[in-house]
Amino acid sequence: MGRPPLPLGTWGKIRTYKIGDRTWRAIANYKDFDGVTRPVERVGETKAKAANNLLEALRDRARRSSDGEIKRETKVHVAAEMWLRDVDESDKAARTKREYRDTWNRYLRDAIGELRVGDVRVSTVNRVITTVRDRHGRGAASHTKVVLSGIFALVVRHDALDKNPVREIESLGKKNRKKERLVNDKTISRVLGVFHVSEEAQRWDLVDIVDVLSGLGCRIGELLALDWRTSIDFEAGTVRFHGTVIRVTGKGLFVQDHTKSRAGMRTVRPPTWVFDILKRRYAESDSPWVFPSATGTLRDPDNTRSRIRAVVAGTPFKGLHPHDFRHYVAGVLDSAGLTAREIADYLGHERISTTQEDYMERGVVGESAGPALAVRPPAEKPKNEG
Repeated sequence: MGRPPLPLGTWGKIRTYKIGDRTWRAIANYKDFDGVTRPVERVGETKAKAANNLLEALRDRARRSSDGEIKRETKVHVAAEMWLRDVDESDKAARTKREYRDTWNRYLRDAIGELRVGDVRVSTVNRVITTVRDRHGRGAASHTKVVLSGIFALVVRHDALDKNPVREIESLGKKNRKKERLVNDKTISRVLGVFHVSEEAQRWDLVDIVDVLSGLGCRIGELLALDWRTSIDFEAGTVRFHGTVIRVTGKGLFVQDHTKSRAGMRTVRPPTWVFDILKRRYAESDSPWVFPSATGTLRDPDNTRSRIRAVVAGTPFKGLHPHDFRHYVAGVLDSAGLTAREIADYLGHERISTTQEDYMERGVVGESAGPALAVRPPAEKPKNEG
């Protein structure tokens, strides 16, 4: 029976030979991580010194060869940094890269980072994700699951585990019963009224933002990326969404040259009252951006969301998010009888099906959306509840 092959990163029997009056050579076969077995040798003044010098060299070689390798003893935070580095070097959107790293730092590093990957079980993953869901909501739990799945997929590729434990988590638990949206056809006038009478909303230039959101239904980052030169065509009456505003550490705010999905890269024809607002702003503007900061530069979506929450704090609409206007617009279009395809086109939703996304030729989309949104919702002055 032949001798069994050496495992990767190990060596065979050390052999020593006297090659001079005071010189010995020690040699052994070493199995490199590329699968090739190579002889490694060192010399010393004595047989023992030559063997010790070789052992030291073999251990250093194994340590260097395994650098970047994940083993069962590897800490999860080491594997996470390797995965996040791969993500940073990928062609994923800058915002996605930031969200993955933020998710790791915020929810996972302290909870699981010091564990060895070999000690992570399905029950461990389930406990972490469930804790995040209960403390921070389903959205955070969903991001946590995606990040953990990516990290342990890398661990499996390094043969440190046979199976990805995250794959065994089927769901995030039962969804809560659907609550009525803060912004709907019954509340829209009161929501807008809160902003129209708010001195803070006027000072922070939020009144036009929420009004336009209630007609465009776009994402807040898409709205703040609009510029007068390439986004707004007054003659055609169209708005072109071609990017989104994001913040990247070390780079600051910038317009990412694509939206959340391919479907988000769209040109729409909104209702005429939206263009009335845009025309007024254009006449008064000295900034290249449609909705700039107070200094005329790009506006931060996170700060805008925070200020929107500040305006509605203490009102029945506490917790309002710009995305609530997106759901409102979808509801109006649905009630008006538009097809799912038309609504998806207008809002820039991800594709309904591969066929529709890949083979439909779309020019100006949402042609039926403008008439459906033609009646501008009035802003109702809040009642004195005192």
